[in-house]
Order: sequence, then structure tokens, then C-alpha cells
Amino acid sequence: MPAEINDKISIFVKDHFPQFYKEDGPVFEAFVQAYYEFLEQSDNSLDYSRNLLEYQDLDKTTSEFLEQFKKLYLEQLPGLIKADDRLTIKHIMDFYRSKGSERSIQLLFRILFDEQANVIKPGLDVLKPSTSEFRLPRYIEVYAPQLDKLIALEGLEIVGATSGAKGFVESLSTNIINGARVHVVQLSNLRGDFLRGEIIAKSSDGLMEDMPVVTGSLSSVDITLGGQDFVVGDEFEIISDVGKQGKVRATAIDNATGLVEYQLANGGFGFSTNTDITSIDVNTQHLVVANVINSAQTFSNTSKVENAQFERFERVDQKVEKISFLSGSGMISHLNTVIANDEKVFIVGKESGGNVVANGFLIEETGSGANGTLTIAPHTGTFGNQLALSANLIVNTHIFQNNERVSEEENVTLDITNTQGSFSAGDEVKGDESLAVGKIVTVNSSVMTLNSVFGVFTANDNVVDVTSGVANTANVTGISVTSQGANATIGTFSNSSAKVYRLNVSDITGAFDNGKKIRGDRSLAVATLTSQTDTGASDVFANGTSTINAVVDTFSNVSVFADVIGSNSTNVGFRNAKFANGSTGTFYQNTAAFIVGVNSNTFANVVTVGTGTGSTFKIGGLQNEEAITIYTDFIGDNNTANVAYLDVVLNGNDPSSAGANSGVGFVDTIDVNNGGTGYQNGQSVTFHTGGAGGGPPVTNATGTVLTNGSGVILSATVTAAGAGFFSQNVVGNIASNGTSGVLTANVDFGYGFPKARHLGFDAVLDDVLSKVSGNIGTISSLSDINPGNNYNFDPFVSVYSKGIAKFDKRDVVVNLKNMKETAGIFTDFVIGETISQTVLSPGQSLTINTITVQNTSTSSNTTTGNTSNFPIGSSIVQVKNSTVNAIGDIFFSNSTTLGIKNGRVKQTFANGLVTFTINTVPFTSNTTVNAISIAAANTLNNETNVFTTVASNGALAQSSIAKGQVYKFTNNNDGTGDVGIRRLTFSLGFNESGNIVGTTSGAGGEIENTYEDANTNPIGDNAQINADAKSANGIITAVDVINSGIAYQHNANLTLRHTGNSNIVVSGTANVTTTGIAPGKHASQDSHLNTKYIHDNDFYQSHSYQVETGLSLNKYRDILLKSAHVAGTKLFGKVVKESTVNNAVTVSNSSITQAAT
Repeated sequence: MPAEINDKISIFVKDHFPQFYKEDGPVFEAFVQAYYEFLEQSDNSLDYSRNLLEYQDLDKTTSEFLEQFKKLYLEQLPGLIKADDRLTIKHIMDFYRSKGSERSIQLLFRILFDEQANVIKPGLDVLKPSTSEFRLPRYIEVYAPQLDKLIALEGLEIVGATSGAKGFVESLSTNIINGARVHVVQLSNLRGDFLRGEIIAKSSDGLMEDMPVVTGSLSSVDITLGGQDFVVGDEFEIISDVGKQGKVRATAIDNATGLVEYQLANGGFGFSTNTDITSIDVNTQHLVVANVINSAQTFSNTSKVENAQFERFERVDQKVEKISFLSGSGMISHLNTVIANDEKVFIVGKESGGNVVANGFLIEETGSGANGTLTIAPHTGTFGNQLALSANLIVNTHIFQNNERVSEEENVTLDITNTQGSFSAGDEVKGDESLAVGKIVTVNSSVMTLNSVFGVFTANDNVVDVTSGVANTANVTGISVTSQGANATIGTFSNSSAKVYRLNVSDITGAFDNGKKIRGDRSLAVATLTSQTDTGASDVFANGTSTINAVVDTFSNVSVFADVIGSNSTNVGFRNAKFANGSTGTFYQNTAAFIVGVNSNTFANVVTVGTGTGSTFKIGGLQNEEAITIYTDFIGDNNTANVAYLDVVLNGNDPSSAGANSGVGFVDTIDVNNGGTGYQNGQSVTFHTGGAGGGPPVTNATGTVLTNGSGVILSATVTAAGAGFFSQNVVGNIASNGTSGVLTANVDFGYGFPKARHLGFDAVLDDVLSKVSGNIGTISSLSDINPGNNYNFDPFVSVYSKGIAKFDKRDVVVNLKNMKETAGIFTDFVIGETISQTVLSPGQSLTINTITVQNTSTSSNTTTGNTSNFPIGSSIVQVKNSTVNAIGDIFFSNSTTLGIKNGRVKQTFANGLVTFTINTVPFTSNTTVNAISIAAANTLNNETNVFTTVASNGALAQSSIAKGQVYKFTNNNDGTGDVGIRRLTFSLGFNESGNIVGTTSGAGGEIENTYEDANTNPIGDNAQINADAKSANGIITAVDVINSGIAYQHNANLTLRHTGNSNIVVSGTANVTTTGIAPGKHASQDSHLNTKYIHDNDFYQSHSYQVETGLSLNKYRDILLKSAHVAGTKLFGKVVKESTVNNAVTVSNSSITQAAT
């Protein structure tokens, strides 16, 4: 081992002197030791020699040695450096090895100047045309019956079973939208487009069992309402009840005025190209309204119901009257002045006695000299003919109300049954449902006669004894009005005492009789009529001023009425606007002339009357078609005379009185009660009484007479039957100079069905009821579109199948239990998928014997085994006995068997009552009697009857398919859930038990219960067709989808919200059909002028570089060129000064670029 070297020699000096020096020479010994200690001090010879090995270490070496190290290793660098010398020398090889690189320059600046330096290559910012690749992400949304099969597709190529499209699966993700899972498959190398509803499979094997199904992504948007003031390129976020993250860009706009564009937003179900089934209306009159309120006033409730709307299809009236006047020069002068000042004028009408009978606001005035016309919106009363009724109130404090109808008491005969208790003459009775009241005149077990009747009894009533307080009741089976009371509308009223009132009435129906009682329909005030006087406005006064007046000359009713087809809080659309005389009309644009709904009692002021005419369209095509045959008359409707069918007397005590209160009475024949003398052959007779309340009929009946040579009337013939008669034995007015002739009309009554309004009790139902056949379905397209012109408001559109919608079949919500699950996950239904359910309807099978056919052309019977003589769809009858028949409809047949559905039993009772009872197996087997026959003979081959006997019978169920479409779904994740199903069948509904399965998802479950969704419209009234009146600039007409988002529903309504500052939205419908897209981007910016520069052979080139630092170029140029520069490149410098203030906020103060020269 080498000897240990001690760096101090002085400590050993004493050990090297002889012993005598320790005794005789201690001073010398100390001197020598001190001398060595001096030599051992820093920078002296012994210090160097004894620490030579240690000074080889840069961290321990001396400054003299350090200078030698610097000369050796830092020869290329200037003398003074800012970095630590020792550290720099130790790491200098890092610099030498990186010479010519960005790293070497950064080290150089840190060593020499302790400065940060960045090296920029301008060549990287030189424009490179056509090198920026644009990448557009593509994906599909799928439903996965088995999640593991979807997961297994990641990293593989897939193929569409229908489209043949292919793509590589990059990644998978799952989103929860409205409680439903949406799986998203990200694709690359896409070839073709996948289609909604197709199955995807691995390209390698093509197996499709339990593989995912494409549900589709948002592919395009059909614009339904384009908004305004947009430009091409504007972008919109897509807002929808289902779906999110979608985005579109406007690609086309239009500038137009008054043209209507239609968009099919939702095809609904229950519609037909047959106009007998489906009616289409586009409003022909459009009103902007204000102050929409509903007057729900009664005697006990005078409050207003706010935020009311008009009812669809109700009649709306605008009451306006026109009078011509004389002697009104002062009136004309005054009106010209106030109208010029835009002041409102109130017109007061007084009768000859000076009493006010009407008042209203002036709409329009014309005049010349002293004569002119006034168009007035009446506020109370009428300026036309009126009656002044004097009456004594029964209760002094119970008074009438303005503008209410007042009705006169009637006499009524009720057919009753099932009497409980004992009624007595003089008792007051009430209908428990109709609330009609009256007093008993006579009563027995089957008939009750009443007087002082107010209200209308119905066949659904039970009469209750009000007077006795005992539970006396009876069921009403028939109603006959034996004496009809008059009615009218109260305009104004006044009283001379607490009990005596004068009522000014108009709109009079029938004739009032003094001594009878009258009752207010709203107030229920009752009074006894004492006298009546014909009255009307004889003079009018401006603002009630007695000196500004005129004399009324003529009167005409110029009111307008129309049917509502659509409305909202500020707009109402109408069809069939007419004046009171029936001619085509238009509403008055004047806030004083308010409109009122006849059914809703909703009022509104007219602000603006819109323009536009001629726009129409037709239904072009249908999907999900179903063949139907239905009757379109509904028992809850009104007849052609606007009388409720439920109020029409069916038979009463006498078949001749059937329909007597239907309003469809007509003169059938004319009886000669007294032929008289002096009449001429062919003279006319007119019947102008016998209408409601004893007044005139709706239309007078006329006839002509036949006389003998002496002028005696022998007979009379009806020439016009008239309409609206309520009474029999109406005496006619004979137009001649003859005497003593009396002719009376035999009035017949029909029920007032539209098909045959005159037919009644003894008519065959099929001859009375309107029936239509055809296909119904979902509207798939529109055709024959006429945009019309000059529309300044978007019109309301109504597509309505009354015969379907009246059944009130709404969409169904099904509550499920025991839902299908896979791997512990309950399967979701897919929005938009079809749901089908097999529905079994109980019926009966009949094995039949030989068929007999009666043929009128040969006057003979033939026998056959051909069941085609019993066509499918026809009805058959089996006579059981004289009062009982079995009836059914054929739905199936083969060579020996008939399948029967809709079985029922008809029974006729001795009193004429007929009942029908449902019976699924009504037919019996008997080979000799009780033959079955076709209810209506087959018209082929002149057959008049087809019959056979039943050999045997049994039960046979008819199998049918009920269809629907999923429009909402909630998975409770516990095996239960709720599925909203849009109806796609009319004749069949979903069973309330059993199971349902989604045709796309395979999801299913057991039905726990079902209910109709009250928030949906019934089929036949659930289509949505938007109409856009183009009267603005920048109307969006087309958009491109730039982000399909996820989970949008096909045909769903969309709201497009502008991404900028516009508060106007655009509406559209979603087409969810193919592969989705996401926002694209360029893989690089090499081809973009906004970020790149053109090559200039100087700064912007591939062999230049720029140093960004805090020093100017002249301070480091030579050093850098010598020590780190690469030959063939060009140096530039850029001064970037930075300072740090307040929590490291960096502020750039200057930027100066310099080139090395």
C-alpha cells in the first residue's frame, strides 16, 4: 500500500531534532518549525507540493490553476463569462458536442451573458401549398343488443349490412341522454355512409346475429321557420327535447314578400289523401288581437279569466251594424272634426219615447249634406228592431244582466220509467244532469207533463222532486216540447220600482206571450211578462249629446263571423269569413269592434287584419297505411240545425213526433180543411209560422192550389218544403181574393244528419249516417303546393280528420315490469323504433252447409259450396225468433268455414225499444232452421239473398297487429319503465296485458298498465305542418350540419339558436339517417396564409435562424459566429426585453429584429 501523505510537514519537525536540541536549543527548534509552517501557507511551495493531487479537482483547485484550466478548455470563449468558471469548465463538453444546434446557442448565452435565448427557424413558417390535411371526424350512433359484441368491434373494420359502407372502429363511448344509453362508434378510413336501421358486422366474418344496429345521426335539417336578418355562414346551436351538441351553418338565404312555404314537421297518423276523410285549411283571414280575456261571468261569479284563447273550429262573431240617417248635418260636421283629431266617438240610439235602446263606438262615417251612414260596433243593445218587455220580478233583489239571453217558459211532456216515490201535480222538478226545471201539471207511471219549464231536459236525466223534499225520482226516456218559448238578448234594462223592469231585447227568436214567465240564462233572474212594445232606434246622438243628432232611416246587420282554425295569445286564424247575409266577408280593423267566441266566450280587440290569399296544398303521400270504413257522424255533435243530437226527441209518445225539436221540420203535405170560394187555380200558399217559439221558420214553405170551376180549393201541392218548423197544423197564407179557405201543413221531422237531414225514426241507419272508406296513415309528403301571395303573417294551418279525431285516441304510455335484461343491464327502447303487438279479438267460427243463392235475373235459386258468396267484410244475420237476431261481420272464409267478428244480439221489445248486446259467439248450430243470411245482398250477378245453415260452431280469435312508434322512454333500472308509444293503427289499440318488444332494440317487458298521454293530440289531429309567410330579408332556407351531436330523433322539431348576438331563432325538423360528423380541423397550418409567409430567400427561408434575447445583435454576433454558427446559414437577432413585476406578470416592452451582416 502506498504510504499515507500528510499535507503538513511542520508537525513532524520536532521529531527530527536530536534530544539535546530539546534541552539546549529549543529556540532553534521553534524557528525551524515556524519556517515550515510558513512554507505550508497557501500559494507557498510546500502548499503546492503537498496538495498537488487535490488541486487537480476543479472544485478545490487554486485560482492560479483555475486560470490554466480556462486557457486549456475555454479557449474559444472570451475572457469574462457570467457563468461560474468551475461549473462552466466541468460542462463545457456539452456545449462543444452541441455546436451548431439550438441548444448550443442557448448554452452560449447562459454562459457568457446569463441571458435566456430562444432560437426561431423562420423556415418553419414558410407557406407550403396543399400540404394541410383536413380531417373530418365521422361516427355512427348504435343500439347494442349485446354490449360485449359492440365492445369487441374496437380496432376492427366494420361493414353495414344494407349500405355496404365500411370503416375502421377507432374508439367507443356511451352517453346517457334523457335516461337512454347512446353508444357512439368513432370511425376512420370511412368508405360510404352507414344507414339508420341497418345492422353492422365485422368485415372479417359478416355475422349479424345480435350485432349493433345503427340508430342514425343528425344528417340534415329541414328549415320550417327561417327567422330573419341572417347571412350565409351564420352558425346555430341545435336545441331539442332529445339530442344535444348539434350545430349547423346557414348555406342559403332568401328575400321574399308574402309567399307561404310549408314544411312537414310531423306526419302524425290518421290522415288520408281522400278529402272526405281529411280536411285541410289554411287561414283565409288573420287577425292580430289584444286584450284577450274570457268572460266567465255568472250571477254569482263576475270575475274574469285571464290568458284565455279561442277554441279551434268555434265560430267567432264581430258584431257590427250600419244605419243610414237623415237630417244630420250637425252630426256630419261634428264627426268630421273629431275624426280628424283621431278621437273616439260614442253613438247612442234612442227610441221615439226618448229611452236609450243601444250604444256603441263609431267605426266609419260617410255623409253628404244632411244625410249619411254610420258603421257602429254595438256595445249594448242594437240599433235595429227591438222589443221593450215590461216584466215584474219574482224576487226584487235578483235582477237581470246586460247582454244575457232571456228565455220564456215552455210546456214539456216527459216519457218516464222506473218511478220511485210519488210525484204530485204542482211539484217542481229538476233534471239531475241538465239542471232544467219545471212544474208538474199531470203525472202517471209513464208520462209527466210540465209547464213553467226553463232549460232543456235530456234523455240522460233523472227527474228529482224539488218541492216535496222526498226522494221522488224517475228516469227520462223521451222529451217532447209541446209549447216552445221565445228567447232574446237583453241590451239595456231599467226599472221604475224595485219590482217593475223594462227590458230592451234584440236577436229575438219566437214570439213572447204576455202573462208568461221569463228567465235570464246567466243571472237566473225570473220575472212575469206584463206587456211588450215594438221598439228600435229612431234617433242617434254623438257621444249622447242631444244637439248632435240625426234621424235613423234604414238599418242593416253587417256583422262578420268565421270559424277559428288556429290561435295563440296574439294571433287568430280563420276560415270561411262571412258577413251576416252570407256573402264573403272580412273583419273590421278597429279595436272598438271586438270579437267574441261563441263557445269559449273569449273576447279580444282587433289590432290588425292580415292580408294574403290563395295558398293551398294537398297530402302527397302516406306511410303506415291502414284501410278503414267508418261513420263520421257523432252522437255528441249538433245536427244541421245546430241542435244537439242528444236533445232531439227520437220517438216520444207518437212516431210522428220523432225529431219534433230537431229544427229540421219541413212541410211534407198540405191538407185542405176548408176549400172556401173565389180562389184561382195555381195560386200560391205560404207557411211562415210554426218556427221556434211560435215564430217564423228558418225558411218558409210554399205550395200551389188546385181549384174547381167555382174557385173551391180541391187540393194543394208542396213546391218548397221549407226548413226549421217545430209545430204541426200550421195554417198557410193563401195569396188571393178568395174567402174562407183554410190550408194546414203536415210537418214531418228529420233528425238533421248531414247525409239526409229529413230522415228520422223509421229510416235505416245506413241511409242516415255518413260513411267513408279509404286508407289512412302518416303524412309522408305534401304536393300541389300553392304559395299564394301577399301574406304578411304566417298563416295557421289545420289538417284534420274529424271522423278519426273524434274518437279521441291519443298516444299511449305503457308501464312495464319484468323488462328484458342482458348481463344485468335492462335493455333500453330506441326512440323512433317501431313497437308491434299481436292483438287477439274473440270471434266465432261457423262450419256451414250448402249455400243457397236467390237470383233475380233467372227467378230461381241455385246451390253452391262457394263461400265467396259471403264476401269478407259483409254482415250476416241469424233469426233466432220473432224478437231476437244474431248479427256478425265476416273476417275470414275458406271452402267450409266462415270466421265472424263483432258478434252482437239484437232484441226488439213490445214497446218498440231495440237493444244490441255484445256477444262473441251469438250464432247457434241447426241444420234445418235458423239459417244465416247475408245482411246486404252481393250486387254481383243480381243476387238478392244468400243463405245457409250452420252445421257446427266454435270459438275463433282474429289475430291483428297493433303498431306504434316509441317517442319517449324512461328506464327505472329496476326492471320497470315507461314507454311512450305513438299510435300507428286506428282500429286496433294495444292490449292492457301481455308483452311488447321493440323491433330495433329487442327491448321489451310485461305490460303492467297503460294510459293515454293527455299531453298529445288525438290521431287525426296530430300532424304538424308549418307555414312560413316570407316577408323579410335574410330568411334561412338551407343549412349544413357541421356537428351531428348525439341522440337526435328523426323528424323531431328543432330550435336553431344563433351563436352570435341575435335573439331570433330558426325552427326545423331533423333528418336522422346516416353517419354523423363532428367539427373538422386541419392536421397542420402549413397551407394557411393567415399563419404562414411567402419564401423571400432572406429571412423566410429554410437556412436562416433568429436568436431572440435581451441583447442587441452586435453584442454577440462575432462570438456566436465563431463559436456556435453553422456554415451556410444566416443569423438574425431579435431583442426581446422582459421584466417581472407583481407576482410574476411578464410584460414584453420591445421587439426589434436585426440581421447579421
